[in-house]
Amino acid sequence: MMNVSGKNLIVFILTVFALTGCKEPEMQLSTLGKKLPAPSLKGGSPFDQDFDSQNYARVQGNCDTRVGTILVSFDKSVWHQPPSSPDLTDTTLSAGLANDSDCADGSFDIYLTKNDLQNIWGISTGSSGSDVDYIYIKGSSVIGDTETLTLVDGDANNPGTGTNSGVAALVVLEKNWPRGFAGSDQCSSFMAFLNTENGQRATHTTDVSFKLSKTVAGSTYSGITAYKNWSDCHSDSNITDTFTIPAGSDYTEIIYRFPSTPLDAVLNFKIINTSALRASTTAAAVTLRNSEASSTYRWLSLEEHMFQIYKNICYPIRLRSNNFNNSPAYDQFGGTLDLVASDARMKFYTDASCGTVTSSYTFSSYNSLIVGYVKFSEASSTDTMASVNLTITGATGNTYYYDAVPLNFRVDLSSKSIAAKLDFWGPRDIANGYCNAYNVVTMNANGTMLPVNGALTVNLATQESNLGQFYADESCATPTTTAVVAKNTALKKVYFRAGAANAGTYHFNVNASGLTNHTPIVNIRTPITQFKIVPIDMTAGACKAISIGVADGAGIFRIADQTYSAPISISITPTPGSNVIFADPSCSVAASSNYITVGSGMGAAVLYIQTAGLNGKMLDLTVSAVAGVSGSAFNGTFQ
Repeated sequence: MMNVSGKNLIVFILTVFALTGCKEPEMQLSTLGKKLPAPSLKGGSPFDQDFDSQNYARVQGNCDTRVGTILVSFDKSVWHQPPSSPDLTDTTLSAGLANDSDCADGSFDIYLTKNDLQNIWGISTGSSGSDVDYIYIKGSSVIGDTETLTLVDGDANNPGTGTNSGVAALVVLEKNWPRGFAGSDQCSSFMAFLNTENGQRATHTTDVSFKLSKTVAGSTYSGITAYKNWSDCHSDSNITDTFTIPAGSDYTEIIYRFPSTPLDAVLNFKIINTSALRASTTAAAVTLRNSEASSTYRWLSLEEHMFQIYKNICYPIRLRSNNFNNSPAYDQFGGTLDLVASDARMKFYTDASCGTVTSSYTFSSYNSLIVGYVKFSEASSTDTMASVNLTITGATGNTYYYDAVPLNFRVDLSSKSIAAKLDFWGPRDIANGYCNAYNVVTMNANGTMLPVNGALTVNLATQESNLGQFYADESCATPTTTAVVAKNTALKKVYFRAGAANAGTYHFNVNASGLTNHTPIVNIRTPITQFKIVPIDMTAGACKAISIGVADGAGIFRIADQTYSAPISISITPTPGSNVIFADPSCSVAASSNYITVGSGMGAAVLYIQTAGLNGKMLDLTVSAVAGVSGSAFNGTFQ
């Protein structure tokens, strides 16, 4: 602990990803509700410093330039931004020392002094009853707080700390997009993942199974069912109450179908009955809204990561109205949104030149998107940041009620007015075979989105080879290796479809001449999504194999992770008049031709067909779809 006893302490650094989650193609992901990576520590651990003798600890770290100020807590409940000028009483620190708690330059440097701990956080150092065993650090952004960096007293009497605190200790649950809300009678997802004691994502050596409790106002609620995948949820099949994070994996996705009747209350979900590790005590709270077509409830998403802007530049702001059935709200009667900024220098406009000021926007009839404009007018060029809170509410008299979280914008008031580096916004967890949207972004050195002065060609690649393909269109039909950011703009949308041979963590490589390049991490999953027929030798005359395997979304064959069974049909026309489907490679043991099973750990199910005398006859083979796995078909003529 940083108290006061001068212990020799150990700290572990949290490095997590921004939880975006991979969704079905029908579900367009928004940036609201996603978490950016946690800050990370650099320099000495505060627990390794002699707080007793110097009355302060210095905490230095790295942070995502897209987040706002750094917040600190000692109980994960009360959060405060460190004061710009720390109280240096009884320290030997130089007068005039300032805390750097702004992530604009990708780092922070703060001093936690004895007096500040007492006066701001209410911690009396030097008292064993007020020992500090944990320090929690996070950043704030318009899309919500970042993940949390947890610094741990290595001597604290807690499971998982000390020399082994890099191993998984907790099972944690979070509601995916939209975070905190769900629609009645809709499938919606949660992510359960493993954390170390200090909050780092981790894997475990064995499977971790668990269940979830559901309560409303403290009472158990049973009117809700869970599934292991989207297909099961949509077809209401294979209901389950037990979930598993496989050995070697750090998460699993859980799909719930919410009850058809909306609740005027909050559902709380908690992990219980873990087979290993401990369950987080934090509940995932969900407000259940009406998802019917006639419902008046809508939720707002902010498209793109446009939360840090440069002074005196006109930026677009895109607000999307969504139904609680996970579709854009194409309403006949347009709802009006009132926007209130906490700083009068930030104004909203109706035109791309920021000439006409407005305090509200209205969705036009049958249009779910509002494109407005925002500008922060400031004459000075000091190297500082301004923070502006933005509240969006539905105007009085609307037909609809809008759910929206308060937004926080940062304004770059520096003199860094030239685009200097690239960023790449989009999901960091994707599955093979799905088309995912990304934005190439140009920024200044502070990480502020800045338009380019002339057309900029950006090269698109992956750092590792054979991971997939970039595309120019949302259907992933037109391959491309470049994107052009047009003059006076800062964003260009591109698309990527993964086709990796193996699941794993890889890197994009986005670069352009004269700008700092960007190589963000991408986690590629390879879940089984389809049956696939191995190419069949259609040369007649011998006993031939028919192999049916399972594959991921990119069509790559996989070893079955569970048993997959499906009805099949095999027909030959004109009919040969006798059974030609067999169970053995010598075509001597007749086999059923109406069902196949790919067992767990297997690559394929194999049948055999006697092709002697089948010249000119046509083979039709169909494998039916089953829950979570699409079917397949083949037809051809024997030669």
